[in-house]
Amino acid sequence: MSAIDRKAFEISLDRIGRGDATPAEAAAAIRKALTSEPSLTERVYDVLRDVTWRTLTSRSFGGELSQWFEVVRHASALAASRNAGGMSERMRAFADLISQSARFAELQPLEEVLSRKHTKSLLSAIAGAGKAVSNIALMSILGLRESNLSRVTGALQGTGLIERSSSGKEASFALTDLGRRVARKLDLAVNDPATDREWWHQAPYPLAIWTASGEPVGANAAFYRLTRSKEPHVLPSLADWKMTIAKMSRDELMTSNDTWRLQIDDTTWIQFTEAVMPDGGLCLLGSDVSAAMKARSEAEHALKVAKEAEARARRELADTQDRLVAYQSANSHVRDEIMSVAARSNQRVRDTIDVWAHTAENQVVPRELQAVEKDLGAMQVAVRNLMGPIDVVAAGRSASGWIDPNRVVMEAMNTARHLDPSIHATASFGKVPKIRVAESLRMVLSHMVIIGTRHGAYDFHGALKGSNLVTTVRVKSADEHAQLTPFEAVSSSGLGYCRSIVETNGGAFEVRETGSGSDTMIVFSWPVEGTMTHHGGKIKFGATAKTIKLRKRSVRGVVD
Repeated sequence: MSAIDRKAFEISLDRIGRGDATPAEAAAAIRKALTSEPSLTERVYDVLRDVTWRTLTSRSFGGELSQWFEVVRHASALAASRNAGGMSERMRAFADLISQSARFAELQPLEEVLSRKHTKSLLSAIAGAGKAVSNIALMSILGLRESNLSRVTGALQGTGLIERSSSGKEASFALTDLGRRVARKLDLAVNDPATDREWWHQAPYPLAIWTASGEPVGANAAFYRLTRSKEPHVLPSLADWKMTIAKMSRDELMTSNDTWRLQIDDTTWIQFTEAVMPDGGLCLLGSDVSAAMKARSEAEHALKVAKEAEARARRELADTQDRLVAYQSANSHVRDEIMSVAARSNQRVRDTIDVWAHTAENQVVPRELQAVEKDLGAMQVAVRNLMGPIDVVAAGRSASGWIDPNRVVMEAMNTARHLDPSIHATASFGKVPKIRVAESLRMVLSHMVIIGTRHGAYDFHGALKGSNLVTTVRVKSADEHAQLTPFEAVSSSGLGYCRSIVETNGGAFEVRETGSGSDTMIVFSWPVEGTMTHHGGKIKFGATAKTIKLRKRSVRGVVD
């Protein structure tokens, strides 16, 4: 026999031992077990011993008693046919145990049984129902598993307080006369099945019933446990019950017109839902919603934390914007001051050169003085174009105006060459007309040329494509940047600043590899609002066009 078949037989025998099988089911299971697996003979003996003990101590000497004797007799015969004579004789001795077990039940102290866990709760549930209650209903009411319920009912059967009946595969339990007397002695509500129709006791959830006028009808044991009612369990009028439950609650929450929740202690919340029955009576359904309220509390706390974080972020953003405005103001002031000083100094140099040339006959103006003039001029261009204030974009737009990209680039190129004569960069913007764009473009172009040429930028090309000015910059990567990605190399050169301005104004900024292994190509587009023709006419593009989609290449570090 396989281990699976043996396990199935053992499970069947366990059901018999717990008292969950009828005599017919027990006979079939024992016959199969002893026929197929003789080694289970001792296990069958143990099971029949338990059944005999439970049957006799329950004092239920009904029709099933003779059937159980047939089960025991048949098992004894099968054991004898399998050469288990000693076990067979012991099974026959169960008849002697019946009388001894009955006498033992009479002498067993009732107080000991009643002091056990779940005993009074089970008696209360059966007494409140006023009739036999199924084992399924009792498991739901008491929250017990089948094996634990069998232990409790077995103990009560042994003292004669309840009796067991079977209907098919379902067992039911009812109070005996002794059980009703004990229940009344314990102040448990015992209902008369002849006059009451207490269907709510069969419900596996807390229920209480009142008439249309608010008079009490009844409630089940689960309802009394949920509301922590003290024994004896007596349902008051609806008004009195609501007043009592309100006094014991810490907080109340209405979730709908007919549903409310009450907080009983730090961790317990219970919910009640009202429903009007066909006869006009009120049915109250209770439930424990502690887990749901805990989850809600945690979610509310998380939301509060998130809102506080958002408020802090907004304050920090406002503070950053204020500091940016202050920086712009200071930057603009410094720029104006430097421009003013440079202009005055440049004018003095020019005046000196002019006086020198006219007063000193045949005397050549010193080269140093001419160099100072050029340095001051380059400084003016650099300060004007590099220190231009960046507008804070509002509603997606910034200040715009007409600029000549070719002039801006060439002026920046001349400045870069003057500041560093070793620079040999080229630029091609000749075919680009004057365009109306955000003023920040002037700074981006100047920054790319003046700063870029110091970090390997050697070729600048601009073209008008649709409603965008597309600028391509080729950069020769320095040896110290050999281990960096293209974008990391550009960022380390200070050109990442331009990317931020481009994207803020609705443009696109991309870094690509050229395939040569040593060069990097920067491509960025800038939205154009309008262009000026060679005859002075203007072409308006309307609203700032969407950024064109640049051709993609799978390069690590690409920025869209």
